[in-house]
Order: sequence, then structure tokens, then C-alpha cells
Amino acid sequence: MNSTKLGLSLGLLAIGAMNSGAATVWNLGTSAVGRATPETASLYGVDHSVTFVQEAPNSPLPGDPNSPATARAADDDYYFAGVYDNQVDGGEAYTPLGIVTSSEIAVERAFTNGAVNLRYHFNFDGGTLPTDVFTFSFMMMDLNDNNTGTGAYDIALSVNGVAIDSFTHNASTNNVPFVGNSFTLGDVGGTAGAADDNYVQLSVTNPTVTTARWSNVDYVQLDVTSAVPEPSSSGLALLSIAGLGFIRRRK
Repeated sequence: MNSTKLGLSLGLLAIGAMNSGAATVWNLGTSAVGRATPETASLYGVDHSVTFVQEAPNSPLPGDPNSPATARAADDDYYFAGVYDNQVDGGEAYTPLGIVTSSEIAVERAFTNGAVNLRYHFNFDGGTLPTDVFTFSFMMMDLNDNNTGTGAYDIALSVNGVAIDSFTHNASTNNVPFVGNSFTLGDVGGTAGAADDNYVQLSVTNPTVTTARWSNVDYVQLDVTSAVPEPSSSGLALLSIAGLGFIRRRK
């Protein structure tokens, strides 16, 4: 490596020390391919298979963690393997399920006017930091509105009952990812490594006034960005100066 390149590398290292890295916490389905049966699901990098099945009518929390991969037999609540002892959403009281030994093999595939909620339950990893930033994204495949061209679903995103974002899905947003506002543990009452019943919820808020009839989910995904500890400003300055000094000595 010549002196100029090495000096530039040292300068880039100083800048790169402030960058961050993103990783997928969990996903159901994938944006890489059209929806198949079964599809890939992952929790903190541990992969398994999940089947998107025809939705059933609305069901209450906490749901059943043993839904079969059968049409209209899964409920609104999908569970990744974990320990769910504590209600943290602050809403109407329910009894969490405790230990869920295996991630479910089936998840509801769609919204309809009679099935307006989708919930995804998980535990925050013990290594999660208060400064970690989470982002939830999802994509819809279609929208049936009897070919009127006027249908739309208004979709609210919440985590542990805390409103995060809202979206409008119509024909123009088929196969277009929706990305929600970011949040931290503190924003949603989460605790790293705790046996908390954390859940992401998507809810259609206009089922009685829209001409939309149903819409299929392609995938859902939760990502985390972990901030790399930033060096002090003096440390960055010294590192940059070292790079410049090296160039001058080599000239």
C-alpha cells in the first residue's frame, strides 16, 4: 500500500468509527422471492420454516402458540420461541403464555374486513442496548377491491401498544415496502433479556368504510441498528493527524 492510500485509510478509519451496522432481528417471509409455502422465518439468525395460511376472524390476546398450517386455523398472534411471563403493553389485562418452546409453523397471511389484526411476539435479546434502534418493515402483495380502483387499507403500526407509525395501502403500493419510524427499548417499555411479551401489531383502522376486501402480506421484518461507541473528538483528530503525518514523512 502506498503512503497516500495508507493515510486515506487511517482517515477513513476515523470516520468509520462513527458508523453503525444493521442486522435482522426476525423476519417471516422474505422480499427476495415471491411468497412460497413454506417460507423462511428467522429469529436472531436461527432459521426455520413458516407457512402463510388463510386468515381467521379477529381473535384476542394472548392467542394460541400452536397454530396448525391449515387454512383459517391460525389466529392473529404469531409466536417466536421464547418466554412470555410479563405483560408490558399497558393495555387491557391478559394472561401471558409463559414458555413457548418452538416458533410457530403457521402465520396468518392477510387482512380482510373481518380480520384486521396481525401480531408478532418475541423477546428482546439479552445483548440489546438502550441505544439500539429498531425498525419494522413489511410489504403487501395485492389489494382486492372488486376492481373499483378506490380501495385502500389504513394500517396502524404499534409495538407493545405504543403507536409507532401509520400507512395507507392501495393498488399503487403493492410490492412496495413500508418502513416504520424507528424506536428503542425505552420507547416501547422493553427490557433486554427479560421474559416480556413484546409484540409488533399491524391493524387495519378503516374496515367499515373502505371498498377494499382483502390484501395479502408478502413479509414482515424487524431490524436493529447497533451504534458503535464513538471515540472522543480528540481521538478522532489525533487519528486523522497521524494519517496526514504518515503521508508527509513518506514524501
